[in-house]
Amino acid sequence: MIEKARTFVQDQYSKLGYVGYDSEFDRQFDLNGLSQYFIGFDNEQNIVATSRVLTRGPAGLPIEYASRKNSEEKVYLGPGKISEMNSFAASDMAAGLRVLVMSAEYVLQKKYDATFGLYDVERPAVGRLYNRFGTVESKEHPYSIYYPNYGKLEAGEIRPTEWAIQVSDYSKIIAKIRQS
Repeated sequence: MIEKARTFVQDQYSKLGYVGYDSEFDRQFDLNGLSQYFIGFDNEQNIVATSRVLTRGPAGLPIEYASRKNSEEKVYLGPGKISEMNSFAASDMAAGLRVLVMSAEYVLQKKYDATFGLYDVERPAVGRLYNRFGTVESKEHPYSIYYPNYGKLEAGEIRPTEWAIQVSDYSKIIAKIRQS
């Protein structure tokens, strides 16, 4: 099922024009058992929404493989029990909202020191959606990041996408879940 979820995410992001997805890079974070997927299905059992929470393990977290736009340094999120929420995609927003709520509940249950996520700075509506589920712009990581081989094609070349880093505000998550 994880491979089907991975394909769904890749297909949804491809529809938005993103290129350069590396399934082997992505898969390494699932091999150590430190990832948890949340998947929404329609009545025909087709995947319509996904989200994934990764606990930092031996491979680190995907965000930590990015480069800072302002200095070209690799990203380091800091010590502690850290996680990343990623692989959010939805062709049905009601199901997408449900997988985000399940992901948020999981994050609270695991009691991470911090949970990070990203949004494309050219798509700030996605960042605002995440804000509804308890994320805020990271004060410790206020810079944009990018992955050199992941972005959008322009004149036959990949233009790396700039991503903003958000971090979970656990009190906001608790308030959102109580509203649900």
